[in-house]
Amino acid sequence: MKIITATLTLYLFALTTYGQSTYKELPLIKAKSTQADYRIGNDWVKGNWTVSPQIEFDSLLVSCHSDSEEFTFYTDCDSITFMLLPEKVHKFYISVNDTAYALTVVKGVQPKLVQFDTTIKSSELKFWYEQNNNNEYLNLLRSKYPIDSLVKNTKSDTEKALKILHWVHNQWQHDGSNEPKKSDAISILDEVKEGKNFRCVEYGIVATACLNAVGLKARTLGLMIKDVETTKYGAGHVLLEVYLGDLKKWALLDGQWDAVPMVNNIPLNAVEFQKTIVENYEELDIRTSSGISKRHYIDWVSPYLYYFTIPFDNREGTNGDTKKVKEKSHLMLVPLEANKPTVFQITNKIDYCIYTNSINDFYAPPDNNDK
Repeated sequence: MKIITATLTLYLFALTTYGQSTYKELPLIKAKSTQADYRIGNDWVKGNWTVSPQIEFDSLLVSCHSDSEEFTFYTDCDSITFMLLPEKVHKFYISVNDTAYALTVVKGVQPKLVQFDTTIKSSELKFWYEQNNNNEYLNLLRSKYPIDSLVKNTKSDTEKALKILHWVHNQWQHDGSNEPKKSDAISILDEVKEGKNFRCVEYGIVATACLNAVGLKARTLGLMIKDVETTKYGAGHVLLEVYLGDLKKWALLDGQWDAVPMVNNIPLNAVEFQKTIVENYEELDIRTSSGISKRHYIDWVSPYLYYFTIPFDNREGTNGDTKKVKEKSHLMLVPLEANKPTVFQITNKIDYCIYTNSINDFYAPPDNNDK
C-alpha cells in the first residue's frame, strides 16, 4: 500500500458527473501517464503522485481542517472531483492506456490533539540562557555580519525576531544532506560565503545565535515524529524558539521556511501551534516570505509536532563547556501516554535527554532559570 499524507480539509462525498465512466461499479478516469496531480481548494500538489496499477490500491490521506472542501484529482487527460469531509472515503479507478487499472482510495483524516501535562513542574530542572554580557563570540558575530543593522528601528521583539529569521533564511538554499565543518553560527556563515548550502539544523543554529546577539534569549528546538524510532529517514526537523520579553512568551521560528505561526498577530510556541492546527485552524496564520502556502507548510510540519527537544545550556561561544542536568544535555517533552524514544531513525541512540510530560517544565520563562 502506498500512503501519502497531504493537509487540508476534505470529505469524499462524490459529485457524480453526468456520463461518468465506471469500472467494477466505481468511477473511472483515464490516463496515459502514471504521473498525476491533485488540488485541495486552491492549493495544488503537483508531481507527488504516481498511479500504481501493480499494487492492490493506492491510498491518499488528506488532513481535514474544515467541514468540507473541493478536491480534484488530475491525470494528464482526465479528472474527477469530490467534496471531502473528515473520515469519509471515496474510491475510483484510473485506467492507464486502457489496459491497466489502478484502484485509488482517498480519505479525509482529522488531525488529533497531542496532549501534555499542564499542572506539574519539576524543581530539579535548570536552564542556562545567553546573558549577552560582552560575549566575545557574539561580538565577533556582530562585527562580521550585519546583525545590529537588521533590528535597527524595530519596535517590538516580534519584529526583531522576524527580521533576523528572514535574513538567516535568505543566506543559503536548503540542502538536507550537507553538514558544516563546525556547528557554530560563525563557522556556518563563513562556509556559506564560500557557496555552501546546509540543513534545517544550521538554520536553527544560526538564527538562534543571531537572536542571542541582539538580546533575545533563544534556543534550538528539535522536533520528532511519533514513529521516530522505526523511521529510517526524515524523522526529525530542527528550528528554534525565542522568548519575546514584551509578550512574555516563547515563539516558534522555522528558518528553513522563514515561517512563524501566529494567531491575531501573536506568535505561537510549538505546542500552541499543534493545538491551534487542531482546534483553531481558520484563525491560524503562517507568516512567511518563502512562498509556501499555509496548507502546504502545515501539511509538511504537522507530523513533526509530536516530540520536542531543547538544550539545557543555550549560551553561545562556550567552547564545549556545556552545562548539564543529571548528566543529560537536553530536555524532551513527551506526550502523555506516549513512549519515551531511546533511538532516532533506527540506529542513533537517544541517551542525552531527561524526559518530561510537563508544558510548565518546557516553557518556563528564561529569567527564572538562568540566574
